[in-house]
Amino acid sequence: MGTANASIRKHIRRLPGEATEPTSTLVLTSHESWFVDVRILAATREDGTREALPTDGSPMSRLEWAFAGKSYTTQSKVAGGPAHTVWHHEIDSQTADPEKDEGDMYEQEDGDILECGQNVDAETGEVKKYEELWHDIGVHLVGQEKDHLSAVLMADNQDNNTKGMIVRVGNWCQGILKVGDDTTVERWQWSHGDDWQLVAKLGQELLVCGATFDRGSLELGKVISHHHLDWQVAELYSWK
Repeated sequence: MGTANASIRKHIRRLPGEATEPTSTLVLTSHESWFVDVRILAATREDGTREALPTDGSPMSRLEWAFAGKSYTTQSKVAGGPAHTVWHHEIDSQTADPEKDEGDMYEQEDGDILECGQNVDAETGEVKKYEELWHDIGVHLVGQEKDHLSAVLMADNQDNNTKGMIVRVGNWCQGILKVGDDTTVERWQWSHGDDWQLVAKLGQELLVCGATFDRGSLELGKVISHHHLDWQVAELYSWK
């Protein structure tokens, strides 16, 4: 178990290439290390500014990659050495048989984390070394809540090949649902004391992210039925 957190990716670099960031990537990781990682391709206006993320479910071409599962981190036995993290994909928008996902995590002087590893470059099919720079954006209280909340909901219906996961960490909530080969993702953010706002949605299925917004209605093990799919509260943790 670790500290629940929300992280954005600042860049990716496939060596020996240059560092770029073509996506809006957010990873929410719960207290028990369940995570939802959603990467949405950015769209740029003529003046160089980025358009808002899609919230109406399309176009699916904007979804670069989304996956969810559990992460496992081993600390270095060498002083100052990198931690090593393995992300086990239980849901993956790209495949039903994901490859091993792991990397060495080097803490930078400013607190950012540089992830270094190797994987298959989707454009070339070649195995290449990569670097990703991650920035912790912090987790904040929501509305009248007195404690921060880490909550995880899971859905699994093998009869129709459906699997989903939703992670809420403080003022962020993100979910993925895969039905057969079709993926739906949602990203929500608490908006400065106002209300929860849908920040991004791709896909046509309905997720129950809103069930995590009411802390008082959540109980560990509770089943939430929605559109013939059962979501179970798999984690519920609060901290000051």
